[in-house]
Amino acid sequence: MKNTRKDEVVWLYELGERNFKRQNLRGKCFRGEDLSEADFSGCDIRGADFSNAILTGVNFTNVTAGLMKRQAMILMALLFLAAAMFGFLAGIIGALAEIRVFPVEGAENAAFAWVTPIVIIAFTFVSLTRTMAVGFGIFVIAFALATLAALVSSDALPVASTIAAVIAVNAIVAGATAAVSALMVTAVLAFRITIALMIAATFVATFSLAIALSEAFVPTSSIASAITVASIVLPLSGYVGWRTLKGDRKNTITATIAHFLSTKWGTNFRGADLTHADFSRAVLKSTDFSQATLTHTRWERNVWNGNSLD
Repeated sequence: MKNTRKDEVVWLYELGERNFKRQNLRGKCFRGEDLSEADFSGCDIRGADFSNAILTGVNFTNVTAGLMKRQAMILMALLFLAAAMFGFLAGIIGALAEIRVFPVEGAENAAFAWVTPIVIIAFTFVSLTRTMAVGFGIFVIAFALATLAALVSSDALPVASTIAAVIAVNAIVAGATAAVSALMVTAVLAFRITIALMIAATFVATFSLAIALSEAFVPTSSIASAITVASIVLPLSGYVGWRTLKGDRKNTITATIAHFLSTKWGTNFRGADLTHADFSRAVLKSTDFSQATLTHTRWERNVWNGNSLD
């Protein structure tokens, strides 16, 4: 019964068959079906949809769940593309957005030198002690204060406007850099840590390329600002990603994005009843168990982040 279709499995189940060992069930749909006490041990269930199914007492030992090869390659390509886009965006905005938008001389030039480190240090401290989402509030507060100063005093307009511009640029660079943490967590959940490191390298490469392309047209302080932000926030993003993988509940935004991306095309058990189901020795990368009933479900010797794309 190789390459068993969904309707054939259900039909055989309704006839009393319970043994479906070592079947190829990749991409099959069992949404809402009652397959209680079935034996799917050793099956390939990558890309299969068991959402809202009744799977009480089902034997899923030694199954291989997650992404099918085509899905894995598409997801990997999207992750690298996103990392490249974020890197280029951070570099090009960090370098170009400040080009003579406001006069860069005298007191305005000094603003470039001291605003970035102060705001970034505050952002980093708050992100480490609270969450990165709260840390971005530092940019919002700083931007609001600078804008208010520019509106209140005409004498403060040149400097305050420049500061507001610098803060806005740094916030965008930090945001693009921080987004890489979600991409890296997704790569670890769906693939392996080496892919996550390659994604970080892609970000750094495209960021550097954008800086190099802009070098002839921007003030040195603009480039220094972008590099300063990225060099501080990228390690912070890696730390946030690591804490997310360790189950830190503070990083809910990163975890939610990574979970969505890593499970979107994988094996889906969303809302399924898995009471007394057995997933011992199962490969469960890119598998969605959200809203599933997991009462007395067995999870012995699981592999959550396997290395194979096949």
